[in-house]
Amino acid sequence: MSPAPSARDIAPGTVLAGKYRIERILGAGGMGCVFEATHLLLSERVALKLLLPNGLQDPEHRSRFFREAQAAARINSPYVAKVRDVGTLDTDEPYIVMEFLEGMNLDDLLDREKRLDVVRTV
Repeated sequence: MSPAPSARDIAPGTVLAGKYRIERILGAGGMGCVFEATHLLLSERVALKLLLPNGLQDPEHRSRFFREAQAAARINSPYVAKVRDVGTLDTDEPYIVMEFLEGMNLDDLLDREKRLDVVRTV
């Protein structure tokens, strides 16, 4: 088995799981890295999350990653991205595919506007 690629090693154009073409990196957090990708058969934009390399060998990180997918799949809200797929790549790296939502993150919005009124915050 070859080592799983680091999130930083995945270049635009790379196809994962035989059906998701990576377009660009959207961001990274404490546990995973999220990419904009295209489902090749459906021509649909998706968000594809990969576990960061430092968590790949830790069974608890892997388990928590899949629990996150299960929990998110149970949420039915227009404010939460829907889980579309979950699995493991040939490299044994787990992934979650979610609905791609346009927008900006809250930090960027607050940097730009400094303060939000109560109605907009709600």
